[in-house]
Amino acid sequence: MRKTILLIVSVYLLSSILVGVASASQENQVLQLGLVRNFGYGGLGKIQGNFTLKVVDPPDDLVEVRFFMDGELMEAVQEPPFRVKFHTSDYPEGEHQMSASGTLENGSLLASNTITKTFLSSDQAWSETQGIILPLLIGVGALSLMGIGVPLLLGRKKEFIPGKYGLAGGAVCPRCSLPFSRPYLAPNLLVGKLVRCTHCGKWSILPQASPQELNDAEKRYAGGEEAQSASAGGDDLKKMLEESRFED
Repeated sequence: MRKTILLIVSVYLLSSILVGVASASQENQVLQLGLVRNFGYGGLGKIQGNFTLKVVDPPDDLVEVRFFMDGELMEAVQEPPFRVKFHTSDYPEGEHQMSASGTLENGSLLASNTITKTFLSSDQAWSETQGIILPLLIGVGALSLMGIGVPLLLGRKKEFIPGKYGLAGGAVCPRCSLPFSRPYLAPNLLVGKLVRCTHCGKWSILPQASPQELNDAEKRYAGGEEAQSASAGGDDLKKMLEESRFED
């Protein structure tokens, strides 16, 4: 008899503990409110345009969500997805707080986190955007000028060495058909780098040439050097013969 009483008491205590844990867990449960930008400006706590408030990973027993702007009801949603769209122009400029509350099947209420943002006018948003874009454009422009200026200043002074093309590889000039190195800092224009031939000075947008293309171009370069050498030797011989006519 004593064992039976102890068993009943133990079961009762265990049930009370489990119910208490479940109740405490439910009381501590919070809706996770998120803000999604559909179209407009958003950055550094400031927004302008069309946005959506939504509940992230809602509980399975959630039956209603009430969305609030500065404590005033925006809309009540009774079915998933629990979300509401709004435009910042529908509210005064300045700081606003967005929140939500949820109702579970058993009638329990859940609060959400609070999202605080500053609503801007369209002119203010454009001014903020310019403050971000202009420095980026200036930086990109400076890099592009460096990419063009460095090869322009140094391209003709660097001696060409066949077989050595550097990190950016070599290219073949479409005008003189000779190989040359592509400068690493040259602007990359997707289809190739903007480069200047070190032999004839022609500007072109060229991709990295294949080893076979460079090999063929190196042969043309070597052949051109031999022809120049032979021409120079013939001119020297002709000059010696002409000068010999005036010797006694």
